[in-house]
Amino acid sequence: MRKILAAVVIASFAIVGLGVAPASSAVKITVTVPAAINKFATVGTRVLATLAKITPKPSEATLEWLYNGKPIAKATATTYKIPASQATGKLQLRETAVIGSIKKVVVSNTIKIGELFVVANPQISYTDGTNTTLAITAAQVLPAPVSIGYAFARDTETLYNPDNVMTHTLTIADSGTQIAASAKIKAPVGYADTVLKSPALAIASTQRVYAQVWSDEFDGAQGATANASNWVGEDGDGADYGNLGWGNSERQWYKFNQSTTNGNGILNLTATSVDAANTQCYYGACEFLSSKLVTKGKVGFTYGRLEARIKAAPGQGTWNAFWTLGTNIDTAFWPTCGEVDAMEILGSNPMRLLGYLHGPIGGGLGRGNSVDASSALTNDFHLYTIDWLPDQVTWYLDGVKYGSVSKTDRDWVFNHEFYAILNLAMGGNLGGTIDPKLTSTTMQVDYVRYSTINGVGTLHLYPQG
Repeated sequence: MRKILAAVVIASFAIVGLGVAPASSAVKITVTVPAAINKFATVGTRVLATLAKITPKPSEATLEWLYNGKPIAKATATTYKIPASQATGKLQLRETAVIGSIKKVVVSNTIKIGELFVVANPQISYTDGTNTTLAITAAQVLPAPVSIGYAFARDTETLYNPDNVMTHTLTIADSGTQIAASAKIKAPVGYADTVLKSPALAIASTQRVYAQVWSDEFDGAQGATANASNWVGEDGDGADYGNLGWGNSERQWYKFNQSTTNGNGILNLTATSVDAANTQCYYGACEFLSSKLVTKGKVGFTYGRLEARIKAAPGQGTWNAFWTLGTNIDTAFWPTCGEVDAMEILGSNPMRLLGYLHGPIGGGLGRGNSVDASSALTNDFHLYTIDWLPDQVTWYLDGVKYGSVSKTDRDWVFNHEFYAILNLAMGGNLGGTIDPKLTSTTMQVDYVRYSTINGVGTLHLYPQG
């Protein structure tokens, strides 16, 4: 009797086990074509849904439109018109298909309302066997854009391309950088403008070769003024140039003979308060006499490497400078003529070196770089260098690059002849308050040299009367 009951119990368990999985579980459900909606849409667009193709064929299907992941009330049709309240955000369709006792949920692609659909990003590639020219393959977006502006980006800087050309011939400045293409998309009404970028292409490094073509080594006799074949003094307080205080509320009166050679290859630009009060400045009795030397009308430069080895003058209120201005300053005026500062050092912060460009945009507000040295730059001689190319200026301290600015917009006015300047200013907007105990200080210049860069650079020498 016990054996019979055991058999009945075992049989019962077997029957229950067979009933755990419904018969429909054996059905293989395949989504051959997913649900889909328009690839782009904006306010007022009637978005059309394409239902999923599912095998076996569902007995019924329900639809839900989702806005930012949440169902939209009463939106269950195969079309949906986007209202003004949904000008931005994400739209998607959710389809629930019933196959026997199984529900299969299929979701469509997601679109961002008011955003363009990117068919293809711009690409760049070499167009010749010598790898010297790059070309952009056009970007493609939907709906059709109003316009597309193309540019090449060198590392983090988008290069100036006013003519919207799609080719770029590699320059010295491109050496060792990453170049990418960018496409600025002007979208039709209802869609947001956007910028698309290509993957970057690594440009092979090319060694820069420098050939010195001019220098002033300041090898005059002790107490001699600077070589008149190279330098002229811009004397005074700026009044004679229509620029009181040299445009910066500076406190010195410049005199050519405040710059003298020491007989050992050094030019000393000395600022002193001794006898300064005997000269009248724009603000009254002058506080300091100093010196400003320029190569204007003597020597000019277009592109190339310009460098000077200098020991900056110490003291609170000093403003040491080695810089350049466009030779068209008398007709174009500042800042349209352009200014390149190779070195500015303030006695108030003698460890910091400033290197900047000034052009017409923003009234001459500078773009450039600064670097902090490990010790005061007034303690010893240091080498200050700019590499000036048609589309880039790079700054170096003691041969180490610390900054670079490329031609990125119409503010680039550094494509013509410039002249060099050495000066020691006192006080002013940047120099700041002068130490009342400071009576004399000197900026020392070992040399100024000019070289071409891989053959790029022009020296202009003017006949001396």
